[in-house]
Amino acid sequence: MNTKTIEYEQLMHTFRNRKFTKNDIKSFVYKIFSMYERATCNNEHVSAEAFNKLIADDIFVDFPAYKNIHSKSEFLEWHRWIHDLLISDDHDIEKIDVSYLSNGKYMAQFIVHWRALFKDNTYSDLRVDQQWIMREDTNEPLPIIERYLVTDATNFKQK
Repeated sequence: MNTKTIEYEQLMHTFRNRKFTKNDIKSFVYKIFSMYERATCNNEHVSAEAFNKLIADDIFVDFPAYKNIHSKSEFLEWHRWIHDLLISDDHDIEKIDVSYLSNGKYMAQFIVHWRALFKDNTYSDLRVDQQWIMREDTNEPLPIIERYLVTDATNFKQK
């Protein structure tokens, strides 16, 4: 017979006091990348505006080879810019580690294998480390992304 651990008890206490479980956060990460991929699909196009309720007004984003983003409008501008360059892309997300932070915040850390075909017939195949900080919002059913950091990318298309 196994014995319940303090770690398990603490996790269950956290679950009861938080809006989202670790698997909720992981599902949200997959949802965002599915939306990115749908932005280049002809059969079901997802526009930049679909991200409006999923990102903070003052979001901070650090993408390689692109200026830092400090607002929702700049994020939407980036989204339009990158998807105007693409024919198609996909994202294979490797293990997602989720941490509970203070003040109703969450951190997700993971690696993305990104493949993309550009309209100029160039092809990118790279891995990037990502770290997102998200928060709860009582008026929204999903987390809100506040910080979005991407590192270790090579051969990223320059603006």
